[in-house]
Amino acid sequence: MKDGEKSVQQSNAKFAGTTQPDKKDTSSLGNALRAVYQDAAGESVPDEMLDLLNKLK
Repeated sequence: MKDGEKSVQQSNAKFAGTTQPDKKDTSSLGNALRAVYQDAAGESVPDEMLDLLNKLK
């Protein structure tokens, strides 16, 4: 067994006995992730990035 595979198996074993989060916790997390995404999506693209993208055309 490779070291990476062993690591994954150990990580999975840690969480094997845990219970699923309740709907309230998942809903809060989902709402927080959506809010962060909306903030990031609403930001303008920096001029330097637009210049680089235009050079690719």
